[in-house]
Amino acid sequence: MLAGKASPVFHALVVRAKQMETVVLSAAKKPVIHFFVLLTLIMAAHIPHAGAQSDADRSAVLAVNSEFYRAFRESDTAAMANVWASQEPVAVQHPSTGRIDGREAVLNSWGQMMRRPPDISCDVESVRFSDGGWAVICLEKLNPGSVRMINIFRKDAGEWKMIYHGPAPEAENV
Repeated sequence: MLAGKASPVFHALVVRAKQMETVVLSAAKKPVIHFFVLLTLIMAAHIPHAGAQSDADRSAVLAVNSEFYRAFRESDTAAMANVWASQEPVAVQHPSTGRIDGREAVLNSWGQMMRRPPDISCDVESVRFSDGGWAVICLEKLNPGSVRMINIFRKDAGEWKMIYHGPAPEAENV
């Protein structure tokens, strides 16, 4: 599990993602793929279907995912704070910003966005489990348009909490 210390497998994925990021940044001379997208791509290659974990955990993660979108839609800052992990690392990448790291900065960014919350819904496309964490890929429907996003969860004090929200990787970008 990822509660407390990261497992050796998770640590190896992070190291590999950083190596890939260095190669991509060196080749492109500009940031094209950020660290969490690379980490997600690596995890996706190693993620078995959700059946590897209990149905209760899968349901709990989906409930937190739904609560995240409800809190955003209804500008419920207390609920939004409760959705996010209390332990670092946590990060978000809003469509209009770069990556924001750290719980306080992430929550502040949501506070700003909730001043004018969009009419938003989430259609879950896939739910995957790997090495103690869950990834939920959704199609966020906004008015107008839609965007594919990924939400990553881990156990924090015995409960599933969000540690990342941002653009989901597209196969053609790999």
